[in-house]
Amino acid sequence: MLSLLLLFPFVAVNILASPTPVDDAPLPDVSVLTGFQYKDCDGDQINILKQNINDAVELASAGLDYVNDELVDAYPQYGHQQVDFSKQAAIDFFGPEYQNGPYQVFIFDAMLKASNAYPGWGISDWWNSRYVQISCKDEKNDCGDTTPAYVANGVKQYGYPLVVFCPVFFTKLPSHSDVVAKIDKDKNLQQNLANMRSRATTFLHELLHINWGTAQVVGSFAHESFRPQVTFDADSGKDACKDHKQKIGGENVLSYKTGRVKLLAQRNVAVASKNNDNYAYYSMAKFMEKRWKQYPKFPTAWDPDKSRTENEDRDKKQPGAPSTLEAFEGGSQNQAGGSTDDPVYPAEYYPEWYQPLVTAKFEDETPDVTQPSKSGIGYNGPDITKDVVCETTDGSPDIEDCIHAFHTLRMAPQMGPQQGKKGGTWWAGYVHSCALAVYYGEDWTDDCKATMKDVDDYASAIFEGCQNPGNGKVGGKADFKIDKCPAQIEVIKTGGEPPQGNPPN
Repeated sequence: MLSLLLLFPFVAVNILASPTPVDDAPLPDVSVLTGFQYKDCDGDQINILKQNINDAVELASAGLDYVNDELVDAYPQYGHQQVDFSKQAAIDFFGPEYQNGPYQVFIFDAMLKASNAYPGWGISDWWNSRYVQISCKDEKNDCGDTTPAYVANGVKQYGYPLVVFCPVFFTKLPSHSDVVAKIDKDKNLQQNLANMRSRATTFLHELLHINWGTAQVVGSFAHESFRPQVTFDADSGKDACKDHKQKIGGENVLSYKTGRVKLLAQRNVAVASKNNDNYAYYSMAKFMEKRWKQYPKFPTAWDPDKSRTENEDRDKKQPGAPSTLEAFEGGSQNQAGGSTDDPVYPAEYYPEWYQPLVTAKFEDETPDVTQPSKSGIGYNGPDITKDVVCETTDGSPDIEDCIHAFHTLRMAPQMGPQQGKKGGTWWAGYVHSCALAVYYGEDWTDDCKATMKDVDDYASAIFEGCQNPGNGKVGGKADFKIDKCPAQIEVIKTGGEPPQGNPPN
């Protein structure tokens, strides 16, 4: 299962009213007191911007699901959130899960941070008391009739990251509440994501550009190996999301809006994981799916062999399309260099139920697909309360290191684990202070039918049952009880170097 079962209960999701942990939970009622500083904005503009912080957080929150599998059903106190990479929204906007495995940690981290808010501190608990400055003045002369906002990373004279909101943001974009009220009344609009464009989606888009100075929304991992390897401008938030170009119909086109970002996810998951509108439209799609109980399948992905005009004409004819397609494209401040020209991934990279969307011809009607009702593979790990032995102390591994150490298990969950001899050790994951050790109780041969998912279930159970948010540490062990694969699995502290040989007794 490449659904990102990243077990982050220690990260405080301080939305004032948390969603119920079931699939059809109501959307969270988000209330935010900002840590933003406003300059050159009048009172009405500040009120609009404050509301849009709330709305942007609500959209980002919709992009996260509470896991509802055997582990959480049995032990609700260990409930956790995830981005479910096996569902249509994640595949549409972040690509096939067997390709985006290396970027799932990054995507989840950015979504979680964008969704976090609590009174007095501003967007995201991990920003702490650090400010983002908002201006209603065109600080870098990049506003225009089609540019509602932009982020000026690295503008040192302002002291903080700067988000500029242009006149058209206030005069031409509708509010989130107005958009939702309109779609509530018309079921036809509920099937087309283009109807969700609002000030809130622009605000969320701009938040993902921020990565400079003291504030970071994306790219804040301590370990370079977990950052998507995409090139960025050196002095303008190098790890922040950018607006990326791709070749469509022989033209370099910015990856904005639904059809283009779906295409980007079909041809380069690394770039999609660092493109702002992939996150924004993923969040919008999840919001619509949860509110109106149907997935908005339109607009469909653009065809890279058709011209921009041909693709836009098809968008206008698809069900539920707005009468006027908005023309907002954004400014030049946050664009990445280069242009993606990769071919689309073959259909076999996708789950069978999704493949008709990939194989459909440009002129075909968009096929209906049925998502799996339950994601991934069932939990196959130990009983947390009885089979896991916790050994967490101040000398245990760091929680953050263990999150990254377990990541490799999720890249190929169906793959068999490493074979070995009785008495030997397989170091199944390692990052800095944390190592996941598998001590072979007997020889592991071809008769061992365990998978990397099974090992991850055990590691996750140890993490869930033994982590201590107070000191940021986790440590413990459990007997691995998969048939013909006897072993003990242990989360242990290392000295900062890759472990060698057998762990100490």
